[in-house]
Amino acid sequence: MLLIGNQIRLSRPPLASAASQRFELLFKSLARRQVEAGANWLLVDLGPQRKDAAEDLEWLVKTVHDEVTITLALRGDDPAALEAGVRAARDMVLVDATLPGVEDLQPYLDLAARHGTSIALPACPQGLPLPTDERIERVITDLVPRALEAGLSIDRVYVDPLVTALTCDQPMVPATVETIRLLKVGAEPAPNIIAHLDDVSDGAADAARPYIGQAYVTMLLAAGVDGVAVNCLDPGLADAMRVILQRDPANAYDRLLLRLYDVTKAEVEMDPSFVDMSDPEQVKLWKTVRVLNNQLLYADSYLFA
Repeated sequence: MLLIGNQIRLSRPPLASAASQRFELLFKSLARRQVEAGANWLLVDLGPQRKDAAEDLEWLVKTVHDEVTITLALRGDDPAALEAGVRAARDMVLVDATLPGVEDLQPYLDLAARHGTSIALPACPQGLPLPTDERIERVITDLVPRALEAGLSIDRVYVDPLVTALTCDQPMVPATVETIRLLKVGAEPAPNIIAHLDDVSDGAADAARPYIGQAYVTMLLAAGVDGVAVNCLDPGLADAMRVILQRDPANAYDRLLLRLYDVTKAEVEMDPSFVDMSDPEQVKLWKTVRVLNNQLLYADSYLFA
């Protein structure tokens, strides 16, 4: 199971400024803390259309690899900049072509083939959500054949099924879970699948975000995802993943998370009898599951309705 720490993102203005000013200690600390929290890969996300992207990424890769020995997923919309990062890396790198706005995948495929790296490809072009059947068709008939034709082995091909924001396109949230499930059982050869968890709670009320993240990562794991890009410095999320991966519940809330994992894996709905309706935390998780499954309409106040 790949736990990809996602906190080095230059789309965040403070980090973009810190990279421009070469604040080495900040990025070394951020890398080390994520690894200590359990990350076995790190995402280095340049964000869109960044000036001096090649120089910044080369410096970032060297800075991070001076601190930790770990595979880096390099994400951006400029293949030339990514190549600078790949050259600076210590043969432990994935070229991530899943940033919304990327139109032509061929330069990324050529880059990965040229340097012998892994690659992540988007099931939905340019970040625009497709119905489940169209995502499956695109992966099976387009993405995987193109990657193999470029000379990549299937074990180095990763697909991002596209996690959509609950607040913007609620019906597509369960569609992503179904996409993962169907790809794992129906694609031959089957690519690896990685998902960016934080996207599901973009724009959601602050009070709801922890429940959304914990419930949705449980559903993604049950569907068979191979890796998730997450904020592994979030203790609640880290604990939820520990409960699922180690099947080690410490309380009634944890046991409900395991129930969610089991029913999602079995492709059945969660029975309300599993929920202690006198426990506010269990009720909030239960409501969140219903929202994520598009059975209850999202509103900022849904936890308290």
